[in-house]
Amino acid sequence: MAIRQNKIEIIDEFVENCYNDIKVKFSEEAGIKNVLMHLIERGLVDPKKLRDYMVIRDFPEILKENKGHITYTFMDLSIKYDISDRTAQNIVYKKSKTFRPKYNVR
Repeated sequence: MAIRQNKIEIIDEFVENCYNDIKVKFSEEAGIKNVLMHLIERGLVDPKKLRDYMVIRDFPEILKENKGHITYTFMDLSIKYDISDRTAQNIVYKKSKTFRPKYNVR
C-alpha cells in the first residue's frame, strides 16, 4: 500500500491556518457551513471529490427508493450528477474507500 500523504502534524498546521483565515472572514462563531464554503471557495475541495462524495452518499438512499434495483440506481445517479452509468459504478465501487479516515491520515 502506498504511503498516505497527510501527516498528523501537517493536518494540525492546516487546521490552525484555516481557523485563523475563517476567524478573520466570518468571526470566531463561524458555523460549519461557513467553514465548508471557505474551503470550497479557496479550491481546497476538489470538485470531483465533492461530486464523488455526494454520489457515494446518495447511493444507499437511491438504491432503497429503487427497491434494490442497482441498474436503475446507477441510471438515477448518472442523471443527477451528469455522469455516465459506468462512472457512477466506478465511484461507488472503487472510490468509496478514499473517504475513510484510515485512508487519508497516517
